[in-house]
Amino acid sequence: MKYKLLLLATLFTNLIFSQTTHQYNWSMSSTNQQITIGVGDTVIWTWGSGTHNLRATGGVEMFDSGYYTGPGPQFSYTFTVPGVTTYICDPHPNSMYGTVTVTETASIGEQTLFNFNISPNPASNIINISFDNISNDQIIIEVYDLLGRLNQSIISNVVNGKTSLDISELSRGIYIAKITSGSTVSVKRFIKE
Repeated sequence: MKYKLLLLATLFTNLIFSQTTHQYNWSMSSTNQQITIGVGDTVIWTWGSGTHNLRATGGVEMFDSGYYTGPGPQFSYTFTVPGVTTYICDPHPNSMYGTVTVTETASIGEQTLFNFNISPNPASNIINISFDNISNDQIIIEVYDLLGRLNQSIISNVVNGKTSLDISELSRGIYIAKITSGSTVSVKRFIKE
């Protein structure tokens, strides 16, 4: 009986504290991958056909896979710091890119999630940002280019679930809007015309 209880306790402990491995393809169809994981989780990317790399461009963690020709090679990275990390394939930055959001725990409770929408997208001067779960709050908006360089950072007040951002000084291209509300971070891409 003691042996069965010890075995059951060991299995239960392993289930509670085990980390998760996430599998993703890394090919020309890997446009705007949005990955949300917990601290300690590992992401494994498997190359499709062609020559690619996978390089972090900004955020809290840095990695670089080097170049591989596929299909078949894999690159794995274990994320240990909460926050957001952006990444690209250098030869294909407009079609192969993504974001990994690492949370404090392996799962996210519904109360900590927030979603936002950007309109118009593409835009030339002003983007309007609307929120599903935030009605009146102060947020931080950071705008990154695809190389991970911070181009803009402001503190904004959300009123009735909406705020706006002047992007007229940005060059034409694809950008990542990173919004922080309290300890929660969400990201979305937009295009500056």
